Amino acid sequence: MGKPKVLVMEKIFAEVSREPIEKLENAGFLIDERSYEMVRSITEEEFCKLINGVDVVVVTGLLPVTRRVIEAADRLKMIAIRGAGFDGTDLEAARKKGILVTHNPGANADSVADMTVGLMLAVLKKLAKLDHKIRNGGWERERTLDMHGKVLGIIGIGRIGKIVVKRVQGFDMTIIANDIVEYREFLERYGIESVSKEELLERADIVTIHTPLDDSTRGMIEEKRLRLMKRDSILVNTARGPIVDAMALYKALKEGWIAGAGLDVHMTEPPSFRPLVELNNVVSTCHVAGISDGASYNMAMQTVEKIITYFRGEMPECVLTPGVTFPGKPML
Repeated sequence: MGKPKVLVMEKIFAEVSREPIEKLENAGFLIDERSYEMVRSITEEEFCKLINGVDVVVVTGLLPVTRRVIEAADRLKMIAIRGAGFDGTDLEAARKKGILVTHNPGANADSVADMTVGLMLAVLKKLAKLDHKIRNGGWERERTLDMHGKVLGIIGIGRIGKIVVKRVQGFDMTIIANDIVEYREFLERYGIESVSKEELLERADIVTIHTPLDDSTRGMIEEKRLRLMKRDSILVNTARGPIVDAMALYKALKEGWIAGAGLDVHMTEPPSFRPLVELNNVVSTCHVAGISDGASYNMAMQTVEKIITYFRGEMPECVLTPGVTFPGKPML
């Protein structure tokens, strides 16, 4: 029996440490690492050719592992998604073909929560705008907004949302939340009120989004809901860009329905709608909230553990295709 082959479809998988690759090699895998630049530009046709002869493919949540790619795979047994998001992978196609799909929810939660709080402060205190002014010789002082004592509205109180709650305890904020899951014990412990999305948007001074991207959340924050927000409120999105209607958000910021926005994620990446990210009341970053050194190492190592576990014939944690089992005898 030949060694199982792992195709790593991202350069940053082992940038922090070579330990994840070494662990796979020591476990008996052959590794094919591809450059991040190639992955960004790979076509579906190229991916279909590349996937042949591969037992495991490691991808980001955004890389399109489409039905066509999955059907073209001749021996693929596992799609290991490095992060928490999984909107790029056709889960139904994978399940039908008996391919296990895993992800790592929580592996980068601390990093994303840190960025979320950072964006809140950056927008409220106009850090990017004032920094730009002083770099260009200016010295024009402006009033800013406080975070202390404000109402924080969290849409999605899962792993990241819970950590955000813990991060902001020193700001003496009133916290309200909305989620399809009832986290009664956690909400009671931190004195958080569960409300509808509409009430949250109406009451919150800061709205932060921590939901996955799916059919129920795509375009969730659109013009009608943005109009519910206070004029001095801000919106922070470190989840997925398409959850927020970019054109509606631009209109809200340009016309003063809301005071500002902090965006780590965008409708398209890099953002094709430049007017939004060029507004003075927007602070933007390039989808980096979850790729700190610690988060990158955690995601890579958790991915490796899941791969090794599955190829030993055992079921790993965080499976997105329930009912799929290892085909045949364990390969390790």
